[in-house]
Amino acid sequence: MKQFDYIIVGQGLAGTILCFRLRQLGKSVCVIDKHREVTSSKVAPGAYNPMVLKRFTPCWKVEEQLKPLYTFINEFESHYNTQIHQPLKLWRKFQSVQEQNLWMEKSEKKRLTPFMNPVFIKNPHSELNADFGFGEVNHSGRVVLSKMISTLRDDLLSDASILDEEFDFKSLVVQKDKIEYKSVCAPQIVFCEGHRMSDNPYFNYLPLMRTKGELITVKLKGLNVSEQIKSNISILPLGDDVYKVGATFNWDDKDEDCSEEGKKELLDKLQALVNIEPQIIKQEAGLRPTVKDRRALLGAHPEHKNMYVFNGLGTRGLLISPFLCLQLVDFMEDKLNLDIEVDVKRYEKEFQC
Repeated sequence: MKQFDYIIVGQGLAGTILCFRLRQLGKSVCVIDKHREVTSSKVAPGAYNPMVLKRFTPCWKVEEQLKPLYTFINEFESHYNTQIHQPLKLWRKFQSVQEQNLWMEKSEKKRLTPFMNPVFIKNPHSELNADFGFGEVNHSGRVVLSKMISTLRDDLLSDASILDEEFDFKSLVVQKDKIEYKSVCAPQIVFCEGHRMSDNPYFNYLPLMRTKGELITVKLKGLNVSEQIKSNISILPLGDDVYKVGATFNWDDKDEDCSEEGKKELLDKLQALVNIEPQIIKQEAGLRPTVKDRRALLGAHPEHKNMYVFNGLGTRGLLISPFLCLQLVDFMEDKLNLDIEVDVKRYEKEFQC
């Protein structure tokens, strides 16, 4: 039986960032993950920004999140001699004079000043409908998540540190100081399964919700936009007038299949924003792991203290995950406390039921 320091189940966004961090610290890690061409992490645009743009408010603890994000990006790119990060301007479309005034008011607040450019941007794109212009958000960008995930996976494959299979809970043996799974064992195991956590018999008491999101990739010939445009949808430039457009939010549909309803919703919103007939290149769908209180799920199992969870990152997973990863590693390695707002201890009553 091959010995590791950690077993990680799932190699989406959370599993990839956690695995990279642990290996940086010299820990040996075995990842168990069934390869799928389409997952929520792989189809996600990978764009990040420090604000809730619907209300012009800062994201939760954003000042503590940006440095770990940039540090992770720099260290990952340096380690693998590759580029996954793309600095990107983000323009929030104003819907009215009232929104312009609110933007000016909020941009003068001390906490928001670093993130909001107070100068209105007059619409320079003739094919975009934006009569009231835009506000520019600082500290925004994009990470190509599919490349990030595949780069680490290739590394794990090269040293036989990944099992490409569906996790079989019947093959899991949990002991006080050791976890065994088929041909591998480790003192500790971390579940980073995304929406599949609902099928995990150890952590399915946690209130994880599957929220379906759909996106389309389109050609908008002649648009010539290099900024990410955020309105009631997001238009993300991929180059050569190809754009990723999304996303929908569906709390009822629990499959990962593309729908005509989702495509129609996106096209209707896109055609109200852009005066160019789109050429659809592809449509994608995924299930986001979200939590009812809008906070992530980190921590140890109530009974098995060498069993952990890292999940519930939601729509802002890229921005928040490096920050939470540092917390989780400190918790597992040095027994430091987790932030009470993300610690799964807040749901212990549900486990007891």
